[in-house]
Amino acid sequence: MKKTYIVGGLLLMAIAGCSSEQVDTEIERGANKQVDLEQGEQMNTKDGEVVFNLKVEETQWMFDDETTTEAWTYNGTIPGEEIRVQEGDKVIVNVKNDLEVPTSLHLHGFPVPNEMDGVPGVTQNAIMPGEEFTYEYQTDVPGTYWYHSHQDGATQVDKGLYGVFIVEPEGEDVFDVDEAIVIDEFSSMDMGEMNHGDMDGMEHENMNGMSEMDEMEHGEMTMSNENMDGMSHTEMMNQMYDTMVINGQAPTQVETIEAKEGDKAKLRIVNTGLFTQVVSIPEHSFKVTHYDGQDVNQPSEISETKFRIAPAERYDIEIDLDNPGAWGIQVYAEKNQERLNTLIPLVYDGNEGQDLQTGDSSSSFLDITPYGEGKDIDLGDVTKEFDMLLGTDDGGDTFTINSKQFPDHEIYEVDEGDVVKVTIENDTDVDHPMHLHGEFFNVISKNGEPIQGSPVLKDTLNVRPDETYEIVFEASNPGNWMFHCHEFHHAEGGMIAEVQYTEFEPSFTPDPDILNKPE
Repeated sequence: MKKTYIVGGLLLMAIAGCSSEQVDTEIERGANKQVDLEQGEQMNTKDGEVVFNLKVEETQWMFDDETTTEAWTYNGTIPGEEIRVQEGDKVIVNVKNDLEVPTSLHLHGFPVPNEMDGVPGVTQNAIMPGEEFTYEYQTDVPGTYWYHSHQDGATQVDKGLYGVFIVEPEGEDVFDVDEAIVIDEFSSMDMGEMNHGDMDGMEHENMNGMSEMDEMEHGEMTMSNENMDGMSHTEMMNQMYDTMVINGQAPTQVETIEAKEGDKAKLRIVNTGLFTQVVSIPEHSFKVTHYDGQDVNQPSEISETKFRIAPAERYDIEIDLDNPGAWGIQVYAEKNQERLNTLIPLVYDGNEGQDLQTGDSSSSFLDITPYGEGKDIDLGDVTKEFDMLLGTDDGGDTFTINSKQFPDHEIYEVDEGDVVKVTIENDTDVDHPMHLHGEFFNVISKNGEPIQGSPVLKDTLNVRPDETYEIVFEASNPGNWMFHCHEFHHAEGGMIAEVQYTEFEPSFTPDPDILNKPE
């Protein structure tokens, strides 16, 4: 079904000072009334308009009492301020760049108009230092989404430029607990200062020329020329990222989910990092109700089952809180469990101070292809078919789509109204969470077998080694849209394609004086 999106004019920015403890946000509304809001609050006008002001700035951020970094943040916090609105609201997000480098803001997963997609060089010019940009959205698609920089994402998102965007549907059940669980990783080697080319040099030149980094000690982590020599890109990533981060906090300070027996909880789990994570919920049955914010049809209760969540994916789960105790929800990086793992406390009233229990570990993983109940959906007749072969020419330092690398990338041309089928095949030995901007897609088969359970509607699909998926989407949102791996280092290494509408004319002109880096 074709959707219509509303784009308004630019508004003036009003940004107040902020800190990591409180964000004093100055909002202009209606009759120029200014309101100071606590972090996380917003105010709706009578016509359903919500305004958020985000200042992009460098902040001294403490992951715990011993781990501090020079982070890049929205309004001084990691994650950035949660933007939670109601279905039908008009949302205005004013972004001011107080960094010394260009930036942007991409609303991940939400089907925005092309000029609001926040991809430098593709939909806009990057926001230069000291400049402002206003994004406007009509929130007619409920779900759990997130926002992040799309300028040099391997650096900027890694340094903290991300937050959660939630559109609550009309008439949704009220939950006693409704929380976002935002997963990320931190490198005590300050990975944000190293780009993909730097890491290539570390591998191929044995880190020559980096004398000040020959020995780096951060807590338990020591890295030297000797132990970096000969490592693959993936192995270096596993060594560098050594701290799991949940909602901006390291394992020793992860905030507790407070529970009462008989309550119902909704957890919105968002992976903003670089690793495929595993989540295990102990001694409670739960339902997976949404993938990437989109409904699962008739989800069944499951227990003693872990699930994987790849970079940029979101899983909404519902839990009946019926087993009092002090429990630890396990989260760990599937390929780096030794370094990246933590427990999220789920503690019932009266059980504070007890040791966290994790229950029996299960080897069973959720398979989304038979989960839920099947449902007939009309995808229409396919009018265009494309292949997307995910590869690498050098064992994992650079990545390709159909043997092409960005900026000489694969372009899929479509016409408005096309029903497009894409066959995605992973010919590498690592996961690739493939994200399509501007459209949702239906996953119709995995490894040649049709989906048997609920329809799977997503914007990000993790394609594991040797897997092949078929997806279908209707070309109903004209624009030029990125289709890329959301492990940012893979995108930076070339794994980017683009969907282009044949008659679409961009609303901006690329500025040659701006270093637009959309990967």
